[in-house]
Amino acid sequence: MWKTANRMTFCTDFHVSLCLLFPHMAAKVGELEDKIQEVYQHSKDNRKETGRLEASRKCLERGGRMAMPRDRKEQEALADYVKSFFHPGNWPVWLGINDLRSEGMYLFDDGTRVQYFQWRKHFLSSQPDGGRRENCVAMSSDDGDWWDHYCDRTMNYLCEFDDRYHFLKSLE
Repeated sequence: MWKTANRMTFCTDFHVSLCLLFPHMAAKVGELEDKIQEVYQHSKDNRKETGRLEASRKCLERGGRMAMPRDRKEQEALADYVKSFFHPGNWPVWLGINDLRSEGMYLFDDGTRVQYFQWRKHFLSSQPDGGRRENCVAMSSDDGDWWDHYCDRTMNYLCEFDDRYHFLKSLE
């Protein structure tokens, strides 16, 4: 539940899932961090994680979309928030990125090509490493690095909403 424009909004059936407000994901880091801190939701009542496609459907049902960090500033702000939210521990979180159409060509859920990447780079396990088997992208909550995963793996997820959606909903 969060309060925006003096109105309470509920985000039901999210497991440690987050409802984030990113005004078109084009804000400066400070503005983005303010929005992240201002608008989020964590439901302790529902402990059900979900697969990537179901997570996307749930975001769309709420008038949003899967979180799509488009540059380093957005990635850093999102990673800082996720890290503080899930600390201590490391919980993977679905993002709105996949290479389902063509192996190795990562697209955001809106169909645009991903230009900025935050793949995990480690001498034991560099990403992406799943080939044709792992086509959906998640963010690690401990360091913000991206991993490729099987799309049906269940985990937490992030939704983003633009200001226009929230403005229209406030008129209802």
